[in-house]
Amino acid sequence: MKKILKIITACLVAFAMLFSTYHIQPQQQVKEHKKSTLITLNKQTAEAKGFFPFKPKPKPKPKKKKKTTAQLYSSAKKKGTKVKGRHTTYQKSKKLRSLPKEVKKNYSSRDFYKDGKLSIRRYYGKTGKADMDIHYTNHGNEKSHPKVPHRHNWHYKNGKLAPGDGY
Repeated sequence: MKKILKIITACLVAFAMLFSTYHIQPQQQVKEHKKSTLITLNKQTAEAKGFFPFKPKPKPKPKKKKKTTAQLYSSAKKKGTKVKGRHTTYQKSKKLRSLPKEVKKNYSSRDFYKDGKLSIRRYYGKTGKADMDIHYTNHGNEKSHPKVPHRHNWHYKNGKLAPGDGY
């Protein structure tokens, strides 16, 4: 019996809500800058300001940490791009035939152009010594360097700094 009464009252409430009319309109106030909403229920209006009288502050965005020169260097080396703020460009000439093996500026990169085309991008590591090359030619030998561009890591060979095999 109690279950039937609960079902009937729930049906009546739902039926009453179905036939009552709701109209929600934004109210434009000239004097005040606050926005509120007017709710109309069976020809009676009420002003709704929301659950909270104040607007919550947005969370501050986390500040980006500046990358160190070593981090900029390693990410540029992985991507094969120029090291930001530590990059120079050279053209082939009678005096300059190739890039040096060592430089004063560590964590840097240099581009070497031959006949107007990028030939080599060399990366210099922590000590300023050549760390890796990216060659944009096959050195005239398609069998040993079929992949263009390809990379060479530098290492010591018989006490001298020399480029390694291409990969």
